[in-house]
Amino acid sequence: MASYAPVPRGLTAAQVAERRARGESNAFRARVGRTYWHIVRDNVLNLFNVVLFTLLVIVLLFQDYSTVLFAGFSVVTNSILGMIQEIVAKRKLDRLAALSAQDIRVWRDGQLTSVPIHDLVKDDIIPLQPGDRLVVDGRVLECDALEIDESQLTGESDTVFKVPGDELHSGSFCVAGTGLMVATRVGKDSTINQLSSIAKLYKNVKTPTQQRISALVEIMVLAMLIFMPMLFLASWLQGATLLQVVRNEVVFVTSIVPQGLVLTAVLSLTLGAISISRHQTLVQRVNAVESMANVTVLCFDKTGTLTRNRLAVTEVIAINGDPSETVFERLCAYTDSLAHLNRTAAAVAEYAQQHAPSLNGQGPGRKLREIPFNSSRKWGAVIFQNETLVMGAPERLLDASANPAAAQRAQELAESGLRVLAFARLPEAPGDRIEQPGEPLALIVLSDQVRPDIRDTLDQFRALNVTLKIISGDNLDTVKAIAAQAGIEIHRAYTGDQMEALDEAEFDAASLNGDLFARIEPNTKRKIVAALKRQGAYVAMVGDGVNDVPALKEAHLAVAMNDGAQIAKDVAEIVLLNNAMSTLPRAFYEGTNITQVIYGTTKLFLTKNLYNILLIFFAGFMMLPFPTSPVQMSWITFGTVNLPATLIAFQLIRPAFMKEFRRDVLDYVLTAGVVGAVNLSLLYAVVFFASDRSVYAGRSAVTLFIALFGTLIFWNTHGIELFDPRTWGRHWPIMLIGFVLTFLTMLAPFALPDIFEFVPPTPLIWVLIVTVFLLTATTLALVMRYRHLVNQLWQLIRP
Repeated sequence: MASYAPVPRGLTAAQVAERRARGESNAFRARVGRTYWHIVRDNVLNLFNVVLFTLLVIVLLFQDYSTVLFAGFSVVTNSILGMIQEIVAKRKLDRLAALSAQDIRVWRDGQLTSVPIHDLVKDDIIPLQPGDRLVVDGRVLECDALEIDESQLTGESDTVFKVPGDELHSGSFCVAGTGLMVATRVGKDSTINQLSSIAKLYKNVKTPTQQRISALVEIMVLAMLIFMPMLFLASWLQGATLLQVVRNEVVFVTSIVPQGLVLTAVLSLTLGAISISRHQTLVQRVNAVESMANVTVLCFDKTGTLTRNRLAVTEVIAINGDPSETVFERLCAYTDSLAHLNRTAAAVAEYAQQHAPSLNGQGPGRKLREIPFNSSRKWGAVIFQNETLVMGAPERLLDASANPAAAQRAQELAESGLRVLAFARLPEAPGDRIEQPGEPLALIVLSDQVRPDIRDTLDQFRALNVTLKIISGDNLDTVKAIAAQAGIEIHRAYTGDQMEALDEAEFDAASLNGDLFARIEPNTKRKIVAALKRQGAYVAMVGDGVNDVPALKEAHLAVAMNDGAQIAKDVAEIVLLNNAMSTLPRAFYEGTNITQVIYGTTKLFLTKNLYNILLIFFAGFMMLPFPTSPVQMSWITFGTVNLPATLIAFQLIRPAFMKEFRRDVLDYVLTAGVVGAVNLSLLYAVVFFASDRSVYAGRSAVTLFIALFGTLIFWNTHGIELFDPRTWGRHWPIMLIGFVLTFLTMLAPFALPDIFEFVPPTPLIWVLIVTVFLLTATTLALVMRYRHLVNQLWQLIRP
């Protein structure tokens, strides 16, 4: 491998300490996640809590302590417990992220050492090699075929060749060649940290379900601000006292805004990230937890996924009768002159050195420059004083008509699952393309081992209904053979040249129907992922190299290997810490569980909110008194919604599987909310007039009915149908939990009637409550079975 002379000494320990004392260190942390202040603010100091707190203060001034206690209890516990859990989860995730962070190599006191990013100081000398991310600004001191990707900063996709003296900016990446840079701007003065501070780089990216929930909450908050004054006026005109008016407002606010749902969603995703991390899988962005549940197509390379990525040269086959000594002499000269040895070049170098003679020959002369290998060219070259040596894909370097035996031999080796490179000599230095094939010197044969657990891993993906696609830069026959060893049945395969020759419609069809894509360039890989997305697939991409970055950026879910290039890990949502795809199916399964948690809690909270709001409006239309009190509503909500939602959030119980948010969640919320509100209003009106216009009797009947109805919603969410006894036995623990929660929830008003303003119902009212409940359950079951009205609604509002 090429080296720099003389070896740089770098800064001394005293010089490093001096720069730290002057504040010229990289000890600056841009915001990369939710801070503790933002967690506290979002959980405690939100608009909903501020409005409710103001109302409760007014109630407290009237010495109505029971309303303050019960109405404030669930909100306070939701906020505080959610905040504590999120802070604990943040600390755990921060520790995991710190463990996976890579140190930076730097020259100090004449030694190449590794230090944490934040220990870098101004004037440090940092070596660069492919895959390195530049963490500070600097200037090129020395370089050899150094190519830098500045697309993260400039938006330009073309790499930039650098020469000594050129400026380097943090946030860019080394994609080819090697070099030395001296740090010129560090800490808050570096380009990437200035951009982070100005643009507030951290953005809380929400999952699709979070976006839906946030939209619903925003609508509810707006409705709260609109209807609160109306409710105040209506209650005042009905002759209510100021205390009664404020108590009505408290019920309305706690009924209309599903604040606990937002906290539960955030908590579920964060706990999911921690759960997934136990399987050697680091979740870098929490929204990836839900993304894993949505994946329908998984794209991956063969190297490092199907195989162990432990390349070894098995044979070097000389061509055209050249002595093996000549071939090995030139191979050693080629690999020794490379600025950077990737895994392939390192394997070739090790084999060549073991078989090379004493190298007393003339050799190719002094190295003039290098054209580094990349995935687009499929070859790399070193230009010497006397000749040019090139190594790469046989189809790019061999003329099949001039060397039919060598081309045929390369194909036969590839079909057996071996990787084959051609080594050739060119008469003159090439440009970006080799116009005329040179003189072939040898075929280099490499092998890699298929992972022993890959068959089981792929079977797990298939069980999750995930379609598998191999996208590789290797030879088509080689990849086919490896795929067969891994148990993948290939029905349709395409090469990069074939894909690029297709029009857009044909390209989309090939991307969807193909199982294997070989000799694919980075941009073509990205286009395949984009084509799959256009056709409705939710795409995950697994990669580890610089050539995978465009496709990783394009995919819905980017997964990187921990030993991969830093740029790949930086753009990935998930990093596989053990570098094995075998942990990914388990992570996908966990992601599905978390999504079900969010769906289940959403169904509980939104249904409760909808029937409560409609009940308030229906009672108002009928000119009836306000249908419930803060104490009653808070207690019933706590027992039938908050407690079950907590059990679901911590995955102590699991809801029935829900595939689609609209059909399996919103359809139920709308149906149960409307049906429940209509029957609640009917019950309230009948009991109110039947009990000689007793508000307390009517509210007591409403309280008992909501306890029963909340249990029915809880059972339905877990797959229990009241009129299908078969579901009772399958889910008997859920049935039991429902009975216990209902009993305890209904027991409190009977035990403390003064606090709950509760009037025990007469036998006739009990019959009425049970009858209306059974009518509600029957209506809900029928409407959910046929869904005619709700489907008509969606058809009406469909764009």
